[in-house]
Amino acid sequence: MIDEYKEGIAYCEDVRNAVRYGYQYRKEAEVNHPSFHFCLHDASDVLLWLGNAILGGIVFDKLKDLAKKALEWLKGKGKKLDKETEKVLENEAELKVFYKYVREFSEHRMSITEEQLQYIKEEIMADFGAAKESEIYKKEGRIATIEERKVIYREAISYSEKLTKKK
Repeated sequence: MIDEYKEGIAYCEDVRNAVRYGYQYRKEAEVNHPSFHFCLHDASDVLLWLGNAILGGIVFDKLKDLAKKALEWLKGKGKKLDKETEKVLENEAELKVFYKYVREFSEHRMSITEEQLQYIKEEIMADFGAAKESEIYKKEGRIATIEERKVIYREAISYSEKLTKKK
């Protein structure tokens, strides 16, 4: 079963978003004042792998078994885990939070305050805008114009609303 885990796999946007915004940034929104924004690191391959399993419909007890086997396998290979991944894999309560938050985000039913939701939306917009401006720089070797930034900003708002809209 753990043989399914492979490092460096490209996961779909839904998985990356559910882990990044549904778990990582939600956790940040819960503990930090919303006026402080942090650029969080990308989620580890292991968290994306678990997120993919959650979006695939795995039940929590099965996810718990996968996490345990993943931890054993990774430690057996001498892999160093970041603190966030280690906490999710080693702490059943945190794994349950991870499971809940990823599912809630993917199902558009996060149980958070308006302030926390706004924080997450702003992070989505910042990531979206940075990616679009980076594309312009890579393709054309220049920074985005004011007009391009206006378009990017409108697209970022729309994208953020799409990802966080309640069903």
